[in-house]
Formats: sequence, C-alpha cells, structure tokens
Amino acid sequence: MKIGFAEEYTSNIVLDKELTLNSKTGIVLNSGVHPYITVDNLLQFLPFNEIVFKEYENGTIYNKYSESRSRKDIVSDEGLLYQCLSDGTTGIKPNTDESKWMLTNKESIILKSWIEKVKDKVISDLYLSKRLINSQYIYENGENKRHLPNDYSGWVFESKGSDYVTITINEISLQSTSTTPVNLYVIHEGRLVDILVLNPDNGKLYFEPINYSFSGRGKWVFVIESQEVLTNFGWVDELKYDGFVCYPVTGIGNSVESARYTYQNVSNGFGFNVSVTLESDNYLKYNLQNFNGFIKACFEYMTLQMFLSNSHQRSNRAENERNKDMLLMETKDLEANTSAKRYFHELKEAKKIISKTFDTQLSDESGFEVEITSV
Repeated sequence: MKIGFAEEYTSNIVLDKELTLNSKTGIVLNSGVHPYITVDNLLQFLPFNEIVFKEYENGTIYNKYSESRSRKDIVSDEGLLYQCLSDGTTGIKPNTDESKWMLTNKESIILKSWIEKVKDKVISDLYLSKRLINSQYIYENGENKRHLPNDYSGWVFESKGSDYVTITINEISLQSTSTTPVNLYVIHEGRLVDILVLNPDNGKLYFEPINYSFSGRGKWVFVIESQEVLTNFGWVDELKYDGFVCYPVTGIGNSVESARYTYQNVSNGFGFNVSVTLESDNYLKYNLQNFNGFIKACFEYMTLQMFLSNSHQRSNRAENERNKDMLLMETKDLEANTSAKRYFHELKEAKKIISKTFDTQLSDESGFEVEITSV
C-alpha cells in the first residue's frame, strides 16, 4: 500500500505519480487531518535549498530509489528529473523506459523524504525497530571423539512464532579434532546461498565471529562435510527458544544442495551464539493498511510540530505561524480533541493491533502501560 497525497489544488506543483493517490489506492495524508496541512503549506516549511542532482550517465548503475533512498538514484536528463524504479538499471535513458524511470520533481522528492521521517517515527513508537526477541548461546563442551555419520552434518534454523524476524548467528564453534579450515555451507530451501569458512582449534570450544544474518520462510541449513568432532551426545530441545527453532541434521547425497537431510536430537560438536530481532520493514510492508489511522495521526502531529517550530528555518514560509497559540494547543494539549491527543490515542490502538496479530513475537509483553497527561 502506498502513502501519498490527494489532489487538492492548493499549489500549482504537480506531484509525481508515485505520490498522487486517492483513498482507494493508499493512505492519503492530506485527507481527514488538520486543515492547516496542505501540500502548499508543507512545501513552505520543508527545506528547499538549491538541491543539485547529477546528470544521467550511460555507464552508471542505478538502483530503485524507494529502497535505496540514495540521491544518486535521482538523475537530471534534458532539464527534467527522473527517479530510478528498478535495481541494476544501466544503459537506459530516463525518457525511454517507464518501467525503469519515473518523471519526478524536487517538490515530490522533498515530500517523500518527510514521509520517510514519519515512517521512522511510526516504527520507533510502535517499538518495531530492531527489537531483540532472543539472544542465546547454544553449545556443550564436548569430551568424546566421534566421527559424524553420513556425508554431511550440521544444524537447521527456522523462525518460530513469526516470519517477520531476522536471525543472526554472531559466533560459531566447531569442535573438530583438526586445525584444518572447514567449509560451512548455507542452504535455503534446497539452494546453496553462501559458503563460510570455520577455523577449528583441535577440539577446543572456540567461538569465532561470523555475524551472518538471514531471514525468509522455510529452513536455513548450515552443514559441513562429516568429520571427527568432540561431543557429549547431549539431547537437543529444538522448541526451547523464543523466536526460532534449531536442531541438528545429518545428510546423505552427492552435493550439499541435493542431499537428503534427517532430523537428529543429539549434539554434534557445533556451538552457536544466536540473536533474533524483529524485521520491522517487512512487517509494516504487509500490514501497513492496518495502521492507517496511526500513520495519519503521526503525520499530522509531526507536521504541526514542524509548523510551530519552523525547524528548517524557511524565511519565505507562508504565514501559518500567525496563530502560534493554536499550534501550541494542537501539539501540547491532551485534554481537548487535539492532534496530540489523537496521536496518543491512535498509538494505543495500533499497539492493540500488534498484540492481536498471529505473529506472537510482535506483541508488547512489557506489562506496563503509560498514561500521558498534559502539564
């Protein structure tokens, strides 16, 4: 779902097609909010320095601006501005392919930047930004030599309770009885996606930093070619941890991708330091429509605060500040039906939505509810 503005005829500026919406096509930020909030007023207060964009270069690789948020993915060509719509775009002039480039203007780009700030506040206020769900060391200090069975041995990691998480393996220990570097193959749904290198220390419980992050539905398999390790054959409870499931596997096959892997319930010489965090971008992407009220309330609240403070020091601004008392009340008073009160009400309702989602790891289980009143 897109976020943008409905045509309101307060300005002669024509916004690009990515920002021009109606209530049926996305979240319309200038509809159903405070009457001070118009496109013209926004453009009077948002920064508008002499922004210069580079000319299009035929040999340069451009990426999707809405994802990269990089200025280099906006180009000037024959006096017009274009926004890149697709990663890896190169050798395609902006005015020749509408699937790769979109005609835009400075005003649209500035408004998009403000929307991104609103989205950042939404993520932060909903406690969705890099929330740590779990962090665990999983290991045993192996003492018995054992040659691991079959062709491959390793562990499987899967998300639990919510697919909207990122799993990070911070460190790995492999108690191999040699000092020869070992390839660790990373497989996702039958596809080899990476090869990492482990450096065992002759059976010692040595954790080396890996810092490998992954997300996505299904199983992530981390395996090595079977070899001799130190282990105590400890029992593994794969359902023990919040946010993820993990368990040992053994595989038979001609390659790591095609091997058939079988679940095991005893340790095999591996140790892990694992962290699981909430992947807020994907959660908002697929649930944005459920937070329509809060996003609009947050946009209204932040915009009126900007009008009040003139934080970008626009000397040529419209005289919206002539009623500072009204703006002060709208952003401070929590007793009347003000922007501030609506914002905190919608924040509370948005948290209720999160607590009801099937993604149990997203719920707020702090046990505390803060009531905010005006002073």
